[in-house]
Amino acid sequence: MLSELEYVLELLQPDPERIELGRKRQGSVWRGEEPDYIPVTPPPIDVPEKEKFNSYNYKEQFYDPEKMLIMHLWELIGRARIPGDSQLSMRANLGTGFVPTVFGLNQLIFEDKMPWLKEHLNKDIILSIKPEEITDDFVITRGLVPRAIEYINFFKEKLERKAHVYLSDTQGPLDIAHLVYGDMFFTDIYDDPEFIHHLLKITTNAYISVSRVLKRAIGEELNSGYHTVLYMENGGVRCCEDTTTLLSPKTFKEFVAPYISSALKPFGGGWVHFCGSGHQFLEDLLSMPEVKGINFGNPERYDYYSTMSLILDHKKFYFGNFPRKEEESLEDYFKRILRPFSERGTRSGMIFMPFIEDLPEWRETPEKVLELWYSLQDKLIG
Repeated sequence: MLSELEYVLELLQPDPERIELGRKRQGSVWRGEEPDYIPVTPPPIDVPEKEKFNSYNYKEQFYDPEKMLIMHLWELIGRARIPGDSQLSMRANLGTGFVPTVFGLNQLIFEDKMPWLKEHLNKDIILSIKPEEITDDFVITRGLVPRAIEYINFFKEKLERKAHVYLSDTQGPLDIAHLVYGDMFFTDIYDDPEFIHHLLKITTNAYISVSRVLKRAIGEELNSGYHTVLYMENGGVRCCEDTTTLLSPKTFKEFVAPYISSALKPFGGGWVHFCGSGHQFLEDLLSMPEVKGINFGNPERYDYYSTMSLILDHKKFYFGNFPRKEEESLEDYFKRILRPFSERGTRSGMIFMPFIEDLPEWRETPEKVLELWYSLQDKLIG
């Protein structure tokens, strides 16, 4: 008799041809080349079989890789059963405070929400840490890194190439610095900028070393990899810049841009995510050669046409969604999304990830939705 995990793994039956086509399309976007169609990674469908099984809360998953794998598998199964260009990958999901744990900080673990870090290091302890001490050998035995490696090895063994594993939540140099030091970060930018630069050198090295260590455990190249539905090429990591949205353009130039550049460089570049409003630094971010793509956590805060035009002008790509307007037909929605591309005659510059609330038709007729997405590209772009 099959165990719960064995049964759920049997339900994961990806279509290798579809996965490969999606990987090629996404790879073209990363390289700045023309895919045959703009890649689309639609929302997963519901998996009816899930109702027969236990649901494990966040705390149970945190302490048990088998339970974490089972809960991730339901989404992977839902994605494997639909058409589109989505890749299949999961991670050891250990919270946003994952990297700070290498400095001895501990997260609170909850049943109903993801882990959260409330501890911080004081200035004296941070000043006692030398940036050059933060190496691969330093991080590999500290904090949650050994747990992440254990979980990665377990996931790889069980998945047997049906899906990939991606990095735990590494955030980015400035977000890690904020987590490590707390809100005093914002005043010390002005009161003690030399200290903040010291802190950012430490967190940049931690970001790089933890990413390298986990990539070795996964068995992927530094300049490529996976992240949820995304295939990465010509850049192998994600950098989170949520705290950065609270900073001025001048502060971005001094305290953020150099460290993003240093963090992404060992991986051939990468993509940047941030929630909130980042209008004040978006163009500076897009001007950085190491930044290959952008993802907004709050795309509703941006004017679609001018923002997408700016991204395309810088020869970068956007990964994510932009919301559908009320009363907007599906065809008009797709035409609006495709407008910046049709004006330039290009299909490169986006990996489109519509949300289910913007695509209710997806639940009933996914094939027709994709047929419209492709046919409009043929008509509008050629």
